[in-house]
Amino acid sequence: MREQKRGREFFLWKRFVAWFSEPSNRLVFGLFLSLMALVPLVWWVEKTGGNDLFKTIGDALWWLIVTIPTVGYGDIVPKTVVGRVIGVVVIVFGVAFYAILSGQIVSFLIDKKLKERRGLSVVRVKNHILILGVNSYLEKLLTILPEFAGEKHLALVLVNDMTEDEFLEVKNKFPHLLMKFVFGDYTKEAVLKRANVENAMHAFILADNFHHRSLDDADERTIMATLSLKALNPDLCVSAEAIKSEKASALKRAGVENVIFNGMFSPTLLSASMISPAMPVFFEDLLASYEHPRLMVIPVDTRFVGKSFREYFLALREREKLIVVGLYRAEKELSIEDMLSGNDAIDEFIRSKLVGETGEEDLKYHVKINPPDEYIISPDDAYAFVIR
Repeated sequence: MREQKRGREFFLWKRFVAWFSEPSNRLVFGLFLSLMALVPLVWWVEKTGGNDLFKTIGDALWWLIVTIPTVGYGDIVPKTVVGRVIGVVVIVFGVAFYAILSGQIVSFLIDKKLKERRGLSVVRVKNHILILGVNSYLEKLLTILPEFAGEKHLALVLVNDMTEDEFLEVKNKFPHLLMKFVFGDYTKEAVLKRANVENAMHAFILADNFHHRSLDDADERTIMATLSLKALNPDLCVSAEAIKSEKASALKRAGVENVIFNGMFSPTLLSASMISPAMPVFFEDLLASYEHPRLMVIPVDTRFVGKSFREYFLALREREKLIVVGLYRAEKELSIEDMLSGNDAIDEFIRSKLVGETGEEDLKYHVKINPPDEYIISPDDAYAFVIR
């Protein structure tokens, strides 16, 4: 306990020495001591001069405080010549003291705001979510996270090497999120401390390829970042993207609870892992089973055209043990031939220029996931998504 107290005192002394090394700070400190030294002097001069207004040192201190900014309430005033001379000195040096002090306060606030915008300040939020690294799926992750968390105004801290303008561009797209920024290498503990890792509730590590950074060593950076996170907060739950499948076991050993392989579904799987580690396992089992795929597409039996989706769902569940999760139809998009119905020279010229530039048949797919029970299946609903 005594050693902790000494360590705290030494730390405060070092802070004071660092502060005092600045010339402007030394000037403010010197003016403050000089003005405070006038308190007992003016009290003694006025009391010995018969001025009953200066009864105690406290009265003299009050007079000094209201005189420094030239407010001067007039309830306590010096009546002796020496006391008035001291008053003039207090006014002159007091104006200088307030001017320098107010300038320092404004400078401190501006500097603090600039540091915050540049990601150089310490984050003070608690129970926040950390997102380490940047790639093309960052904005998708920011979009879907509130949906899985069930909280629109999530507190998020992004840790990466974005510029101030790049971060503001991302932040302005998600004004509902309480988003903070920490600039620096997210594998370093000093940077993560500024992100207040100790009070975070979850961390996502993206496969970082920002500023054309190679993905070849992304997994190694993720491992180093995880080790740093766990050193600062052993109880922190970490979900991370992986590039190479052979690195999954190393990521697990480093402390990553949920390993998601980089791809178009990674924002959804990362977000789902925050709710339950079983969610990514479910999606992996559903989509990544290549020998025995669980998700299939089958043609809709024409006998169910004109009937409700509920009838179709129950029939496939009872007869074939399949779960229907959606329907889709394919429509042919408007082609060049549809637009050029004539046989004149102009139409033939346009055909000759555009031939080969468009596919023989461009199809547009309309997917309807989990239709309502009363939905009537039409002839256009040619295929169904089923889980077996």
